[in-house]
Amino acid sequence: MKRLSPGWAVGLLALIALALRLYRLEEGLWLDEIYTWVRFMGLPLHVIPTVYGSENQHFLFSLLAKLSLMIFGNSVWAFRLPAVLLGVASIVAVYLFGKEVASEKEGLLSAALLTFSYHHIWFSQNARGYTGLLFWTMMTSWLLLRAMRERRNALWIAYAVSAALGVYTQATIAFVLIAHAVIAARDAWSRREWRGPALGMGLGALLALLLHLPALPEILHGLKATNSVVAEWKNPVWTVTELAAGLRVGFLGSIAALAASGLFLAGAVSFLKARPTVVALLVFPPAVGVTCLLALGHHIWPRFFFFSFGFAALIAIRGALLFGKAGMPLAVAMIALSAASVPFAYGPKQDYNSAYRFIREHRLAGDAVATAGLTSWVYGRYYNAGFTSVESVAELEVLRQQATRTWLIYTLEPVFRSEFPGLYAAVQRDFKVAGNFPGTLNNGSVVVCLYGSGGGL
Repeated sequence: MKRLSPGWAVGLLALIALALRLYRLEEGLWLDEIYTWVRFMGLPLHVIPTVYGSENQHFLFSLLAKLSLMIFGNSVWAFRLPAVLLGVASIVAVYLFGKEVASEKEGLLSAALLTFSYHHIWFSQNARGYTGLLFWTMMTSWLLLRAMRERRNALWIAYAVSAALGVYTQATIAFVLIAHAVIAARDAWSRREWRGPALGMGLGALLALLLHLPALPEILHGLKATNSVVAEWKNPVWTVTELAAGLRVGFLGSIAALAASGLFLAGAVSFLKARPTVVALLVFPPAVGVTCLLALGHHIWPRFFFFSFGFAALIAIRGALLFGKAGMPLAVAMIALSAASVPFAYGPKQDYNSAYRFIREHRLAGDAVATAGLTSWVYGRYYNAGFTSVESVAELEVLRQQATRTWLIYTLEPVFRSEFPGLYAAVQRDFKVAGNFPGTLNNGSVVVCLYGSGGGL
């Protein structure tokens, strides 16, 4: 029987990846997706590049999502479709990079690991720019290595365009591009050849600036904005803990996650000896990112480092293949364990819909419904539900005095607790939980509370 060629194998993986990411694509949106929908999808296409508002604006994704809605109509699946396609493209890009730094086999197995990855599917069904971030990270890294090896201006120009589009997709790719600049400068110094790297880096920076120029005043103003304060989210230890928890989910348990981590360490040592650039691309950008985010007092969310996912997969596969004849079975077992966790990626990311239906089914005449914290924006701007937003105990008390019973909805408890400590304490003390609606987003449960009795609850 004729073996499947690498090209056909990558194509088959891409088709499987597409099917897995289109499945249940209509599930409920989460907060950041809703923000993008409300803030940008109602704008004309040509206006989107001129509006920033906050770091939730991922320019290239917003433009692609708007085009998708214009072509396919207003639906959740059309809104998320660009993230799906960029996710599938990132799998092909991981194969290309893996083939460049390792072998066809390692590139294919790394692509397979991402194809059947819980986290990759989750982000591919997330209407944000993170799968685009991964795609451009792998493409620019592949083009950088090829440009340094072949020393052709066309490759440096392709690198510059990819880097600029990466920045236009999500700004944290800058951490990767800094690593690229260091690697390219070291290579140029050893060769005494600066023209190609200067072309790639300089043109990339210029193109990125030109793309952002229409919204530059808003962006510069937005850099001065203060983020909401959740102390634990600014702690690198919390970030590491979240990453470890995600690894356990992705490999269905602590023992399997520990085994995968062991293979990863073995692969890292191997690459450090053979191709240290791969380890540098994995380690250096997150280190720069954490340093910058700490200096800015910004939250250190794990999703900011999703760009490292492709490098991590490649290193883990290398670690498995180091074990001689057992290497391929180990790699396949790792992919199978990852695939077993895929069903957990499906479902609403935040279940605002179920909470809304629950309120409508159980609300009685004379009841008041309040929203607090982030739910005020969701139910006020996206659902147009007509609920009352409260920000203090005094406002909640006025509402309680006017109603037979009072409902209150909140989500992302760490944010609610941090931004409205007095209101949070009052809700915990006086209200009972009538419904808790979890989603696939960690800590993203939508909680419905009730003050008063009657009505069967």
